[in-house]
Amino acid sequence: MATRRSLGGDIGLGDLENQVGFLLRLAQVSVFKHLIAALEPFDLRLTDYSALLVIEANPELKQQSLGEALRIQRPNLVSIMDALERRGLVKRGSVPGDRRSYALTLTPEGSALLARANEAQARHEADVDAALGPIDKAAFLDALARLSQLSDGD
Repeated sequence: MATRRSLGGDIGLGDLENQVGFLLRLAQVSVFKHLIAALEPFDLRLTDYSALLVIEANPELKQQSLGEALRIQRPNLVSIMDALERRGLVKRGSVPGDRRSYALTLTPEGSALLARANEAQARHEADVDAALGPIDKAAFLDALARLSQLSDGD
């Protein structure tokens, strides 16, 4: 096994340094901090940015489907969509035959902001790639995707 520098500084972490969940959490915190800083000039939180990306990829997506895809609970998603709509980034439209659902689309302002945020995210992604070093990124992403499907008791 490759040698790692101490993750706890002067404090020994015992077997935590060999536990996938613990290392994923440390990596998540670090990557998120970096991405939060990259998105700050656009006044976008990670959930805002994720929602905009998914809406762009799926015009007229039902709000409920967005929440399911991003694993955001309904009350939280409503707040996120309210804020994005107030900023003029997202438009909620009606869904034919379903008065309880909203179809989401980006406004021209939302598309323009997302394009600029994507440039910052690409710089962030390059920094992440550099930190990962020479690995098979496709295999790494596939492994992370499989872990994201792990559920209680399965």
